[in-house]
Amino acid sequence: MKLVDKIVEASKNPLSPKNHFLAKALPIFVFFFFFPALFFLLPKFIFDALLNFPEIPFPFLRSILGGVMFLGGIFFLLWTLKAQKEMGKGTPMPLMATQKLVIQAPYSFTRNPLALGLINFYLGISIALGSISSLIIVLIFSAAILLYIKNIEEKELAQRYGADYVAYKKMTPFLIPRRSSK
Repeated sequence: MKLVDKIVEASKNPLSPKNHFLAKALPIFVFFFFFPALFFLLPKFIFDALLNFPEIPFPFLRSILGGVMFLGGIFFLLWTLKAQKEMGKGTPMPLMATQKLVIQAPYSFTRNPLALGLINFYLGISIALGSISSLIIVLIFSAAILLYIKNIEEKELAQRYGADYVAYKKMTPFLIPRRSSK
């Protein structure tokens, strides 16, 4: 059984209370504690020194740019989670996947507002910290997320939602938002 088929199957099965808790708690731990340690603490305080990387110059400007990206990322993350819960009756986690295809805002601007928010959130922190190795790690992580979405998640969504998803995919950009025509 292919990974896509396993994800589709998992999205159909109800979770036990224990697994329900884990499906909600694990992403919070991973994305807001584990990844930040991996993306920011290790690079800033260990890798930059080991590799003799200088700090990104212009601390004031990078703080402004990083702050704007960070806040934009938070905005998209919260907006996306709200849309998935309220309109899609689910979460971004395959174990608690949305039960309905969400194509309203923010999904009318980009098919992947969660990835856009997460990437901006992490890039904003890296830029504000001024760590070159952190920036490199976040860019590699971002590329990996986008490859996963393109090669696994889009196939899973096409399998779950069929022609509706295919039509939505044709009308809506992959990542870079555009004004909604709706």
